[in-house]
Amino acid sequence: MSETQFNTNGLIGDINDTTRKYPNLHRVLSMLIDHMIMCLVIVPLLALLFGLVAYFEDYLNKWFGISLILLPFFIYLNKDFFKSKSPGKRILGYQVIDRKTNNPANELQCFIRNLTICVAWPIEVIVSLISPERRIGDFLANTKVILAEKEKLKSFWTDLKSTTLKLNYIGIIIIGGIYFYGLSFLLFNLD
Repeated sequence: MSETQFNTNGLIGDINDTTRKYPNLHRVLSMLIDHMIMCLVIVPLLALLFGLVAYFEDYLNKWFGISLILLPFFIYLNKDFFKSKSPGKRILGYQVIDRKTNNPANELQCFIRNLTICVAWPIEVIVSLISPERRIGDFLANTKVILAEKEKLKSFWTDLKSTTLKLNYIGIIIIGGIYFYGLSFLLFNLD
């Protein structure tokens, strides 16, 4: 096996070669990696929270129970939170940037760009095949995705440990609360 065919990073062979030949597919691959990693995190958490809400149903306010169940989706929407790079973007070498400043997008922009994922993920994949720099959420947040330095997945945990509270986080919580409040009316019958 030649060096370019050998899978040195545990993913798909020589990723640089794939990037040059198929940039649209490479970008969608980062979305799929994100989706798989986030599902590995979210599904067990969702099952645990759903079980807790079902077990304590008689003791919980229904809004609190719904909030607990929607918490894993809130985590999914914040996957680009650290350095504007989700796990898949770190592995494949992408970053979300602000279109006006060309600086890394702030946390609020990253959250806003992911709001479309809950309701239009398949459409976002199709848009990314056509336009790897900008999907629908990028138009909402005035961001785009660019090639950046690749990072190991463990850098995500390092960034998580070094996070400090910022004013943007309050905006994310407020927007997230409003978003999920509206979404809960579509998903749950709240008579």
